[in-house]
Amino acid sequence: MNSQVSARQLDRDAKTLEPAVLERYLNLWVRAGLLEFWLRALPEDATVVRLLRQEIAALSAALAWPQDWQAQCALAQEQLHAAPGFALTRLRDDLDLSLGDLFILCLAGTCQTSHLVNLALAELHAPARPLRLTVHLADSLSDALFGAQPALADSPLLQLGALRLLGEAPLPLRELELDHVLWANLCGRATPWPGGTVLPVKEESTLARQSLAQLPQLAALLSGSGRLRINGVVVRGYPNSGRRDFAARLAAMLHLQALEVPLELWQQPGLRLACRYGGWLPVLAPRLGPGEACRLPPHDGAQPLVVIMGGDGAVEAPQLTEIELQVPDEAERERLCASVLENPGLARQLANQALLSGASLLAIADSAKVLARRENAALGAQHILEARRRLGAEKLRVLAQPVLRQVTREALVLPAQVMSGLDNVIARAHKRESLWRGLGKTLQVSANPGVRVLFVGESGTGKTLAASYIATALGAPLYRVDLSAVMNKYIGESEKNLSQLLDHAAANDVVLLFDEADSLFGSRGDGGDNGERFANMLTNFLLTRIESYSGIAILTTNSGERIDDAFSRRIDVSVEFPLPGVEERLHLWRTHLGERGPGDAVYRHLASHCQFAGGQIRNAVIAAAVFASGERITADDLYRGLQLEYRKIGRDMPPKIERLFAA
Repeated sequence: MNSQVSARQLDRDAKTLEPAVLERYLNLWVRAGLLEFWLRALPEDATVVRLLRQEIAALSAALAWPQDWQAQCALAQEQLHAAPGFALTRLRDDLDLSLGDLFILCLAGTCQTSHLVNLALAELHAPARPLRLTVHLADSLSDALFGAQPALADSPLLQLGALRLLGEAPLPLRELELDHVLWANLCGRATPWPGGTVLPVKEESTLARQSLAQLPQLAALLSGSGRLRINGVVVRGYPNSGRRDFAARLAAMLHLQALEVPLELWQQPGLRLACRYGGWLPVLAPRLGPGEACRLPPHDGAQPLVVIMGGDGAVEAPQLTEIELQVPDEAERERLCASVLENPGLARQLANQALLSGASLLAIADSAKVLARRENAALGAQHILEARRRLGAEKLRVLAQPVLRQVTREALVLPAQVMSGLDNVIARAHKRESLWRGLGKTLQVSANPGVRVLFVGESGTGKTLAASYIATALGAPLYRVDLSAVMNKYIGESEKNLSQLLDHAAANDVVLLFDEADSLFGSRGDGGDNGERFANMLTNFLLTRIESYSGIAILTTNSGERIDDAFSRRIDVSVEFPLPGVEERLHLWRTHLGERGPGDAVYRHLASHCQFAGGQIRNAVIAAAVFASGERITADDLYRGLQLEYRKIGRDMPPKIERLFAA
């Protein structure tokens, strides 16, 4: 083969050069360099030299590969120059690598794929025979093949982490490692980093138009230059809000592919270089609680990144911009639901009731259709509700318990003013999205679709039942907060639990019930001791989070005076639940006993002289049903049930009730 390559041949190769062809040239260059060094430094070994020559002949088939070492070096550089977009070419230019450094990098990469190259290096290392290329041999190869070269210890390859030093031996004896995934990406083979997850671009986006509209400008800022260029984007949103879909679409606009990588892996310099030169947009997802911060490794801004987060925590890195994903508006939600439900009425109802992300709505629609098919029934509202209950249940159940009962208006026995208050809550919830339209600027700056409700009343007056009624009327799941799971003895853990609960509740648009809320939202003390000070801190955190909460939260308390004044000012609707009067008690006895009771004369007497709340009447009726020997509940059964309930509260049965049953 000629020692010189014709310009015509070189031009033809350059025009048709592909990454696989360029990698082939580099493999030839590495083997030719090893052969050249071997022939200069050692006696010819029949086996290794013969095998190297055979591989060079096989790789150079159909390629214009010269015999002369200087011409081989020139050709390798020309091929890289002919492919300016090639990852290895860009790395060489960015780091201003010497020819010796470039050769050592290619040699370290070839070690990951060629047994023969490793065999040759083992012979060159003899008698030590380490597993990898050492610094001493790398420097010797570089100097022998390219003249005096800078020491590898001063190379940017080590400083930026493309090559890693292994072991604790003296520097000349330490081994060099190049991650095989980094090498694959440098050679144009888009290989995801182990532990990373490729985020594909979905065919149809479920993101809100308002969020999609921000993509072009963000892409321009990330790919720009000068003072207006940004290094990355922090995308905030609730779980399942479409943050990963947003990152994937942003990557596509940058002609990259999104790769989600754990934060601990991002500390590895090799991964950062693989993303930078392999066409990946790294997506980090740190899980931060209130007051926590994530510090990213320093970088020069050449590698854009995306950080997806919830509402808490902060990212410490220069030149990042933040956006918050919005929920699709009602019209968008209705179109999404109609595209899969094939029932315009149900689609409209779901879009109106649920302030959910597009992805969540589609998940609910698909789940509801499966439920209906399993029952061999027509798709209905009950299937939608069951699908909503299942959405995110595995996360919510950690800190809250679902309340599954359906309570209609007919099941409530409450005074007119209480029912009016409940109607107000339901109306406010239905209008929580449209309520702010057209209002003044002062209100617009504090717009929030959240609804905060306070129920005040003695135990048994129907507060929890009323919460179930509201959830039923809204077609939403109801979750009772498990205070024992939320509260934690370790400082900061209760805040994390509450933050996690509120995020998942908002993401799934459930109704949250804080029973006996004074334990969480109670009045703050003067901070005289550590316990009181930490309790005040928790209350302060809750006040801030509940004010920005976008869902429906119902708090119950036996006494409004126990609720902190600052929280009371943040309440949207407050409903007082008085103890039932005579008429309410009569209705309660009737509705609890139904057709099994002893009759209206007994109920009227009990309503007049037994001043029980609804919960106590319920307990007495259940106890009487247990005592009943047949289907009918007699007056004697009721008497025994009432006795138990009076004993429970430590009181004697009133004489007038005793005389009723004695008669």
